[in-house]
Amino acid sequence: MVANNSKIEYHSLLFSFYIVVALMICSLIFNELTESNIIEVDAGSYVISAIIGLVTIYISRLKEKPKDENHPLGFAGYVPVLNLIRSFMVILICIKAIGESLGSIFSGPEPTAHGIMFLYALVTLFFNLLAYIVINSRGKKIGSALLKTDALDWKTDIFFNLSIVLAVAFSYCLQFTVYKAYADYVDPVFCIIFSIAMAYYPIVLFSENVKLLSVSSIDKELQTKIIQAFNEKITHIDKYAPVFTVLQVGGVLWVNIELFVHEDDEPIALDYLVIRTKGEEILNEITPDNKISFLFNRVRGERNIA
Repeated sequence: MVANNSKIEYHSLLFSFYIVVALMICSLIFNELTESNIIEVDAGSYVISAIIGLVTIYISRLKEKPKDENHPLGFAGYVPVLNLIRSFMVILICIKAIGESLGSIFSGPEPTAHGIMFLYALVTLFFNLLAYIVINSRGKKIGSALLKTDALDWKTDIFFNLSIVLAVAFSYCLQFTVYKAYADYVDPVFCIIFSIAMAYYPIVLFSENVKLLSVSSIDKELQTKIIQAFNEKITHIDKYAPVFTVLQVGGVLWVNIELFVHEDDEPIALDYLVIRTKGEEILNEITPDNKISFLFNRVRGERNIA
């Protein structure tokens, strides 16, 4: 099942990359046909997306490698690093778009090529919708963090395409009003507005992945669920008065269990094997990126039996 999910993720990322390359070529061609701030920013974002897409495919294969002595937590920690870079790049694109649009407003914008921009918006919107539907459905199906981030990028692109359609329509209509002198200002103004809006989700994603890369406690609800599962599904664990520490370390779910062993306890080897095996099964149901560790404390004196 895990191997099948890995294959689905890999082929989905390849599909996404091919769409990005097609859109990159399309946007660069249209960028040569018009001086639009919006299309220029869009073209830049597709170039960066193509580069990041290659890295994403590499990370997708790398994270499936087994743990080794140099990577005791495996390679899953590369996923939040990549997501951090991707969200940061989108934020930078938005900042660049705002700066260039402000420059256009103060220096005077170029005439708007309504026909070219409208055609560009329709073509890119079609491909963005196609990519989002495929990647989002597959990401939900296999619970992939990489596909979730990729789907978010496509969703953002769809929003940006719709903003182009709206901007072109509004600018075109202004030409037939007393405000026709402002028609060419619509492009940079809309670019600023939607760049600010487009940056919202990447900022949230950036914050989430910063937390994943730090050593931090997990959501209390999930922590309670994990501890409850250990206590209910593992026989005799309660006799060792377990103390659980549940952490996120570089995107890996890490559960450390402190067990208190009394002098009158029988050898713990068999119980330890059961606890570890069952514990790994519980964690694997939550995420394949997990680690379980133990700490044993010797307690002097006999166990008090009620």
